[in-house]
Amino acid sequence: MNLNKHHLTFLVLILCFNTTSVLAQKSNKIKVNNPIVADVGMADPHIRIFNGKPYLYATRDEDKTAQTFVMPDWRIWSSDDLVNWTLETIIDPTETYMGASKRCWAPDAEYKNGKYYFYFSNGNTDTGVMVGDTPIGPFKDALGKPMLPEDLTPVKEYDPTILTDDDGTSYIAFGHHRSAEAELYFVIAKLNEDMISLAETPKEILITGDVDVLGGNDKPTLHKHNGKYYLSAGSHYAISDNIYGPYVKTGNSGNGEYGLDSRAHGNYFDWNNQSFHTWCHFHLGKDVGRYRESYIAYLHYKDNGEMVTDVNFLDQHFATGVGQYSANWPKIEAEWYMKADKVVKKESPNGGFEIQSIQNGASLYFPNMYDLKRQKSINFHYSSIHDGGTIEVRADNENGQLLGAVNIENTGSWDTYKNINLKLKKHKKVKNLYISFKGNTEDILHLDWFAFDKTFRLDINF
Repeated sequence: MNLNKHHLTFLVLILCFNTTSVLAQKSNKIKVNNPIVADVGMADPHIRIFNGKPYLYATRDEDKTAQTFVMPDWRIWSSDDLVNWTLETIIDPTETYMGASKRCWAPDAEYKNGKYYFYFSNGNTDTGVMVGDTPIGPFKDALGKPMLPEDLTPVKEYDPTILTDDDGTSYIAFGHHRSAEAELYFVIAKLNEDMISLAETPKEILITGDVDVLGGNDKPTLHKHNGKYYLSAGSHYAISDNIYGPYVKTGNSGNGEYGLDSRAHGNYFDWNNQSFHTWCHFHLGKDVGRYRESYIAYLHYKDNGEMVTDVNFLDQHFATGVGQYSANWPKIEAEWYMKADKVVKKESPNGGFEIQSIQNGASLYFPNMYDLKRQKSINFHYSSIHDGGTIEVRADNENGQLLGAVNIENTGSWDTYKNINLKLKKHKKVKNLYISFKGNTEDILHLDWFAFDKTFRLDINF
């Protein structure tokens, strides 16, 4: 076919139009974000919140077929919503005392005194530290040698995790624990204020209990919630009242699916009054290759402190990941919010979790709500022992366009639930939902879930 420049110009315009049309269609669909970022071999993820913004620190599996770990660098990603991620920094091992290497094992990061510290593993040999002025660097090797040399303790000095306690004291834990081998255990030590040296001799972390978890693994992770210290390796964890332990074996936050087992290296973190769990998984099969991808899900705490990675959400919407929803879903659990104020997430009397202690002015935020255009109303499944409370739905924020409001009724008890229907208006271009609550009591209602309806019914109580 012979094409002159006019034909070519027309063809280019058509292609551009079609491409733009396709992109526009894709932008109106839920983005797949499990894996968090696909096809990069993201492994050992740690998500840290600095200045209110999530940053993901991870290493990388280079070869999908390698039978040993081939890990050539570390990468730092940032996000504003836990959905869209930007690659900010690649740290090459030649920037450290390691030199040329493909043993860039698990990292972590922390902030103190105006500086950001990047802790990294030199394989399973030792641990180094870099320092920078921002969460994404540039980072400089702080010591030019290992911070945790391989002869520091009787165990292996790698896979660091950092916890800064409520009083500002920072700790580092590391090592490889095996309950059947006394010479292998996790280690903890207080850090000096400089964050690049130890303030004390490292101590063994004692782990007790008969629950069948934490039998043996590397990559310990520490975090704190409601005054309790959590020591995890993969999604297996133990709890203590003291950061040094002893830690009592508690359980698996997951159920073995989606890689939620002892090898689910990652971390637990909070953001905007919501809890999350991120981890990596040999999703091709460990027998195929040492290649992992990283996932994210909502995390909930039971009344007794036990953790639950929301497998219910994963079973229904795994590929969606957190922070995105479809109005066509049969229901959206209230605990899947991305931001909340003046509420508490608790166990529900009918199983699972719900939102309780809803105060006047409380709110739940559900961004990236797709397929909303044709919906006529929202059904809220709730319980209450009060009359007179109000649920409002707005676009984007507390001052956004009012899409509808409905008064709640007394259901008779906190264990008795009913549905109430809120009619939506002027919502066809709305993408982010802000649900707020008004009332004169300290616990206006308990919200279990809500669902959209393409019709509006005045009475749907059942």
